[in-house]
Amino acid sequence: MAYFKCGEASVAELIKNGAISIIAGMGKFREYADLLADVRYDGKYHSIRSLVQPDDPEVRDVARVLVQAPDFFEAAHEFVNSFTTYRAEVGDYWETPREVLSERAADCDGKAILLCSILRNYIPPDEVYCAFGLWRAGGETSGHMWGVIGSEDGEDIILEATAAPSKPSKGKYIIHGIFNDCFAFATDIGLREFDLKPVGMAEVTQRR
Repeated sequence: MAYFKCGEASVAELIKNGAISIIAGMGKFREYADLLADVRYDGKYHSIRSLVQPDDPEVRDVARVLVQAPDFFEAAHEFVNSFTTYRAEVGDYWETPREVLSERAADCDGKAILLCSILRNYIPPDEVYCAFGLWRAGGETSGHMWGVIGSEDGEDIILEATAAPSKPSKGKYIIHGIFNDCFAFATDIGLREFDLKPVGMAEVTQRR
C-alpha cells in the first residue's frame, strides 16, 4: 500500500497525484499485533481487528451476492452507501458489521468496517483496509474513517463509504492508521489522537 512509502518526495508525489495525504506522522507506520480502542460504550478497550468480520454468516451471504456483479468493489460500495448515514450517537461508537446490517444505519466508522468486511471475503488482507484519521474540507477538520484498496498501478484508492461510488472524493484525507481482520498499523500520532492501546509489535516495524 502507498501508505508505507516514506520521505518528502513520496508524500509530495502522492499529493500531486490526488492520492491520500499521508503527512501525519511523516508517513511512518508501525505494525502492531492489534490495537485496542474504547469505542463500544462499555468503558472497555476492544480489538479493532475483531470489528472487521468477513466470516460473519450475514456478511458472507451479502458478499456471495455482490461478487456476482460486474464490479465487486463498486457493488459493495453502493450496497453500504445505501444505508442511512450518520445515525444519532453519543460519543464515538464503532459498529460491528452485523449491527449495521441489522439497523441499516451507521456513521462513517460502521460503514467503513462493514465495507472492509464484505470485501475481505474475496480480497487479500494486504489489499483492503479501514483507514482512520482526519478529513479536511471546507475549512473544517473532523475525525473520519473510510475504506482503501490497492490498485495495479500502485496508487491507493479511497472508498468513501458515506458517499456513492460515482461521487468523487473531496477534501484531504490525512491518515493515522489502517486495519483489517489480519493487520493493524498506526503512527504515534494516531495512537495518541484516537486513544489506542497497542498490543505487541511486528518484527518489521516499517514497510517501504
